[in-house]
Amino acid sequence: MEVFILASGSKGNMTYLKVGHIRLMIDVGISYRRMQLKMASYEESLDDVDALLLTHEHQDHTMGLKMLLKHHHIKCIYMTQGTYDGLKDDVKAIIGTFQIIKGDHPFLIEDIQISPFIVSHDANEPVAYVLEREKKIVVLNDTGYVDESYYPLLTDADLYILEANHHPAMLMNSPRPFLLKKRILSERGHLSNDDAAWLMNTFIKTKRAKWIVSHISEDCNSVLAIEEAIVNAFDDPTKVDIFYASKEGLPKMIL
Repeated sequence: MEVFILASGSKGNMTYLKVGHIRLMIDVGISYRRMQLKMASYEESLDDVDALLLTHEHQDHTMGLKMLLKHHHIKCIYMTQGTYDGLKDDVKAIIGTFQIIKGDHPFLIEDIQISPFIVSHDANEPVAYVLEREKKIVVLNDTGYVDESYYPLLTDADLYILEANHHPAMLMNSPRPFLLKKRILSERGHLSNDDAAWLMNTFIKTKRAKWIVSHISEDCNSVLAIEEAIVNAFDDPTKVDIFYASKEGLPKMIL
């Protein structure tokens, strides 16, 4: 598997995966021009994308969808009914083949098993994904908490793209409006550093994993704060390799 983070954060999220001969996108939350430039920097082409998985309808996950569909044929788009309902009418009008999926109902894209699972976020029907074909990848952003019933599904992946969005004290001391702070801290908001580090220590059991720390707040978080949370939460911080994604993305990773 090859993993490309084109962008991560409140200004846009987009991930590109090469799994065997299949090319997948997860979310398209950046402009079409940025997509083109990022893909070209990886020496990859948007024309090769076979399928698109959407997590939810928020703009930082769907901004580039209309222009992508105008200029490229995507064989199939996978999303929940709530996500579809939340898209703008002009986007719905140009969507070609799509499939409505449900949380907790796995499906296949050829020989890749995709397990969408329900997350807690202030969107219509948001999901996150586990992808498995020889290697296991967890893509988990935009949730206020993770239900314990999903721990077995999320345990011992090879790669986690999992958010550590904010440091609560930095958030509360920021000039952001109180209602926004309340939203981010709520069960339908985002994972804090402590939440994310605790979850990662819980998920990693028997093998060394890679963690791409994603959806990091630019003004309410820092690498130092994330690393302090990891040291405090992990029984063995050496059991995970850490990488930090940003609005500029991340270099290609090979699993």
